[in-house]
Amino acid sequence: MSDRSHVATRVGELLSQVLDLSLDRVGPGLSASTSAAWTSLNHLMLISQLENEFGVVFSNQEVRELTSYTAIVEALTQRAPGA
Repeated sequence: MSDRSHVATRVGELLSQVLDLSLDRVGPGLSASTSAAWTSLNHLMLISQLENEFGVVFSNQEVRELTSYTAIVEALTQRAPGA
């Protein structure tokens, strides 16, 4: 999971699926405050997908902070595989 490029690509794909956005609209500028599609329900669905995909479990505090593409990619790349 340390390959930032792979993580960024997969996060983009998951955001695209969960938020029902085209891939070209997903990137560093995407956040809960810039997308009406990023609802609280979609946020929880996204967190569940991320945890399953990357084999991680986020704390409640982390869940509250993972509200942008950039924050998600950063959090995942900082974790060791299987964390």
